[in-house]
Amino acid sequence: MLLEKRNTKLLDKSADITNRQKLYIDNNSVQKDNWFHIKTEQLHKPLLKDTGWTYKLSKIGFFYRVENVIDVHRFLQKHSNLIDVLLEAHRQIRKYFPTEKLRLKLYVDPESPQWEKLVLSICASAESVDQALNQLDELDENWWIDASLGVAVNLCIHLDFE
Repeated sequence: MLLEKRNTKLLDKSADITNRQKLYIDNNSVQKDNWFHIKTEQLHKPLLKDTGWTYKLSKIGFFYRVENVIDVHRFLQKHSNLIDVLLEAHRQIRKYFPTEKLRLKLYVDPESPQWEKLVLSICASAESVDQALNQLDELDENWWIDASLGVAVNLCIHLDFE
């Protein structure tokens, strides 16, 4: 009963994200606040025909630890050009940071709430600060500087040290 109420709350929250999709969620498919982990075979059929958009979102959920998932989902719907960039970013980042955790969250400026930006964090070890900074510089030089044209206003990549 409690899980059904939670599922209902999630669906109610997502109603403003999109009006065209109806999700059928069984009691085992929703993981804690993670919209991207809903099994694609459980989505309504018209959504599956959405040119791979749902599939791409599920890959993002697999590649990144997504925080404030519903907000990120809404933001990616509004800025769908970022989806392919995020998928390519994973491939490029792994060349320089093969094992580090990658986190994706939506940052909202507290002084100007209409200003939002996705932040992709590469979680590096605090013991290897110099090495991580050099690797980030290489990533910037070899891919991100060119790839960021037109999307840098909505996405930034940075290091987090744990």
